[in-house]
Amino acid sequence: VLMDEPLGALDKQLREQMQFEIKDIHARLGVTFVYVTHDQTEALTMSDRIAVFSAGRIEQLSTPRELYERPTGSFVASFIGENNRMSGTVLAGGENGGVAVHLDDGDLVLNAISPGATPPAGARVTLSIRPERMSLLHDGSTALNVIAATVVQSVYVGDHIRLVAVTAGGLKFI
Repeated sequence: VLMDEPLGALDKQLREQMQFEIKDIHARLGVTFVYVTHDQTEALTMSDRIAVFSAGRIEQLSTPRELYERPTGSFVASFIGENNRMSGTVLAGGENGGVAVHLDDGDLVLNAISPGATPPAGARVTLSIRPERMSLLHDGSTALNVIAATVVQSVYVGDHIRLVAVTAGGLKFI
């Protein structure tokens, strides 16, 4: 069954209800569905497997969880969901394929996970960090992987509040 943006014209509440209906029909029929959508949340919700394309080529083909949690490259990380990108230099290898990274703004991130081969010390890298993986700490608190920043904007979204913060070096993140 081929579906090309079948829920695109529906309002949010009806679209979410129809997603469950389509998943139920899929389970009952037991046939392959090819579901085309540009709505990333819909793709993550509806799919057993997702293919992310760029310039006509598949960048990553995997489960929704794998795609979101462990994108294979910066294009996929920036395409699926929000993320904060921070550049830095690898200091040394860490645990479980992770690396220690000195960020360009001076902060240190320990045990950053690489989706591919572990980059060598001295390599330039870009970290992608999902906003929901970040937490606020009070001034003077200690923890691993702390990035000092000042909250400059707070936006109420309904089920959560979006904060925008800026480091002393000018790096802005959500």
